[in-house]
Amino acid sequence: MIARYTGAMLGLFAFAVVITAGLLAHNSFSLTLSRAVFALFAFLVLGLVLGTAAQLVVGEYEKNRESEIDRQYEEKSSASTDSEAERTPGGDDAASVPT
Repeated sequence: MIARYTGAMLGLFAFAVVITAGLLAHNSFSLTLSRAVFALFAFLVLGLVLGTAAQLVVGEYEKNRESEIDRQYEEKSSASTDSEAERTPGGDDAASVPT
C-alpha cells in the first residue's frame, strides 16, 4: 500500500513540475504534455521502487522490535516467577498443605 501511494504521489508531483516548467519556458502544448507524461511514468516507477524499499525496512524494524519486546517480556516473567518461588517457603508445595 505504501509503495502505491509513494509512486502515485511522486508521479503526480513530477507531472505538475514538468507542466509548470513547460508553461514558464513557453514550450508548445504537445511538447510539454509529452514530457509531463513521460515524467509521470518515470517517477511512478521510481516511487514504486522507493515505496517498496521503505515498506520492507519498516516491516523488518517492526519484526525486530516485536521479537525484542517478546524477549524482554520472557526475561521479566521468568525473573518474577523465580523470585516468587524463592519467597514462598517450600516452593509451590507450601500452598497445597493438607489440613
